Amino acid sequence: MTIEFGDWRLAPRDSRNWELEHRHVARATGKNGGGTEPTWHRLGRFYQYNTLSEALRYATDCELKELRGAEAEGIWEALREYERITRELEDALLAALSGHSGPKA
Repeated sequence: MTIEFGDWRLAPRDSRNWELEHRHVARATGKNGGGTEPTWHRLGRFYQYNTLSEALRYATDCELKELRGAEAEGIWEALREYERITRELEDALLAALSGHSGPKA
């Protein structure tokens, strides 16, 4: 079972670890070049059940950087944007989790 939220997902790697993945178009490298359709890419970032909130924080930070780039902005504007992105990803994460019954006892 994977948990998708926006262009992010958590994929189980073993009974205790989840890996964060991101969906994007691959950059052109080597003879294969880049793609035109977004695909899932493993990030090498692993989380356990009690640290999934850290995955959400990481994804939010990446989304904010992607939106703002190197553009200078005020701290309050950045915090409002961070809050908005967090809410959006959190809502998607909770919606994904609501469709799963969780681990069996």
